[in-house]
Amino acid sequence: MDLESERLERSQLETLSTAELIRHALAESRLLVRAELLHAKKELRDELKAAKTAGILIGAGAVLLLAALPCLFVALGLALPLGEALGVLLVGVALLLISGLMLFLGIKRVPKKPLPHTQERLKMDYQLTRETLQ
Repeated sequence: MDLESERLERSQLETLSTAELIRHALAESRLLVRAELLHAKKELRDELKAAKTAGILIGAGAVLLLAALPCLFVALGLALPLGEALGVLLVGVALLLISGLMLFLGIKRVPKKPLPHTQERLKMDYQLTRETLQ
């Protein structure tokens, strides 16, 4: 898809009829919309990839957390007489630390603001259009 448009100089624009100017403006608008859609699709793909990674990390962390809690409860129950519980306690603590780290990393990777580059470009396009039309 070719996103290049024929750029017209000011003198060329002054010689065009109103219909030709409108036709040119519509062509430029279509080109702009097409370009914005391409950028938005790429940005959305990138955010979905980041959300997928975050979801995997959060899910794995939650599963390990579910495995760590029973270990810690068993260790707590066996810890009263103090003996075999030390091994179970260490495994539970290790699983708890790993699951906490995975949850933290997963939550940190969740996209905070959707499509920030597209929103910024649209704001800029809107401002440029307003300035041009005034």
